[in-house]
Amino acid sequence: MSSGSDSRPLFERLAPYRLPSVHSNFAYRVPLNGRWVFLKIYGPKTPRLKYEFRRFLGRMGMRQPVEYRTPMARKAFEEETLRRWKAKGFPVPDVLDTPYPEWSALPHLTTTFIEGVTLRERLSGGRLSPEDKGRLLFLLFEEVNRRHEEALAVNDRLLFHVDANTRNILCADDGMIYHVDFEMGRPWEPAIACAAREITKLLTTAAEDMPLTEQKDLYHAFQRAYRHEDVRRFIGKSVYGRPFQGLHRWMDRRKKGKNPRVVTLYDILDRLPPDVISL
Repeated sequence: MSSGSDSRPLFERLAPYRLPSVHSNFAYRVPLNGRWVFLKIYGPKTPRLKYEFRRFLGRMGMRQPVEYRTPMARKAFEEETLRRWKAKGFPVPDVLDTPYPEWSALPHLTTTFIEGVTLRERLSGGRLSPEDKGRLLFLLFEEVNRRHEEALAVNDRLLFHVDANTRNILCADDGMIYHVDFEMGRPWEPAIACAAREITKLLTTAAEDMPLTEQKDLYHAFQRAYRHEDVRRFIGKSVYGRPFQGLHRWMDRRKKGKNPRVVTLYDILDRLPPDVISL
């Protein structure tokens, strides 16, 4: 089928259910058989020029991150990741059969809808005490630690969430913590690099969400729960061990000059004791 004229009526029908999103994909909370399901429709990334250029490089045989693949390839990668996590017992939404089989030419994914709020909302809001935020973060890092232990043992790159920013982690009403949105990845990288990407994304985005006076609870939770010394050393070497340290520090200061709220890798590592992240 054509994704032009044929899909327009369906888009119009779904319009009342569309969710706000920072991504270029369309996301919907749709009623189906007495319950809500999550529907994601994959589209070109923005900025479009960069996306198309990186896709061109991919067609030329140069390895590109998953987010620069075609919509159908991104859908396939995310669905495979969700199924792998579910098979291993880690908390992600269930992949469902599409309620729109006539829409087969349009890349889309249907999953259960997780009722709850994002980790960002939990950390930045005032409803949780600093102690409760610390406990929540400890539970999160415990799950990450267990999953990384299994993934590192067998070099399973699909068991990492390299875009684990706090918008992509849901604190569900049932008390569980779910990971969502698996459109990013570098499948050719070693597992330890994928683990490092997940940890640094988690730490930097969580620190940005929390008041400065509470950030110590973030670092304390990480130190207590995450025990993979090889990953911690890898992170230290990838930041402190880079050449041209003066240039990198200058670039960090420039970022913070433009946005004082931004948290960089240097901010994270400088706050952790040397025996936690070491060269």
